[in-house]
Amino acid sequence: MKVLITGAAGVIGKILVRGLRDRHELRGFDCEPMPELADAMVGDINNFDQVKAATEGMEAIIHLVNVPGGEWEHSLQSMVGTYNVFESAHLNGVRRIAYASRGGVLPRSFYPRTMQRTAEMLPKPDSYYTISKVFGESIGYMYASRFEMEAVSVRIGNINAERDQPEHPHHLSHGDCVRVFEQAITHPGVKYEMVFGVSDSDWPLYDLDHGRRVIGYDPQDRSHVPEDERE
Repeated sequence: MKVLITGAAGVIGKILVRGLRDRHELRGFDCEPMPELADAMVGDINNFDQVKAATEGMEAIIHLVNVPGGEWEHSLQSMVGTYNVFESAHLNGVRRIAYASRGGVLPRSFYPRTMQRTAEMLPKPDSYYTISKVFGESIGYMYASRFEMEAVSVRIGNINAERDQPEHPHHLSHGDCVRVFEQAITHPGVKYEMVFGVSDSDWPLYDLDHGRRVIGYDPQDRSHVPEDERE
């Protein structure tokens, strides 16, 4: 499959490039160089023409780019960039987009930490950054409902370049990161879905059965948290 990864120079992007390049034909798009990719375009996610050129000829997109910073201006740029990706994909006939959202759309400021997060819960953004993620999920649904497109929002937990294995139910291992995004772009019969991008855990903070059911994401790595350490 021909796959564009936006943000291919970032932590998650590098993990996906290394995990997917043997099975898929990858192109990277980022504002930084991507030496691990032969097909790489350095550009600005807010430049529509550059994004449109990057999406040309692709069969799927993994959209990771987020403009860094916690102010409204940064989140607005992120939302414009996400629009550019979806609209360019629509114009270029790209069928499937996996969008990198975040588990924090269901924050502990509203939902108690003892409550399992499910796909049916309403997002309660408590930052501009999270608002940009809710926007991305919503625009994904709109494009999937209006056009011959498919979208999967992956609500990523915490991932660290130096920590391969999960230590908490909010963590995502490197291997499971590759698994969830590959399933998000390849699983058949998807129109629009939302799944949690976290590894398995004996503390079931997230409903992972939903992801298994709708895109076939079955995490293979698992954290173990003693009951007296759970909040």
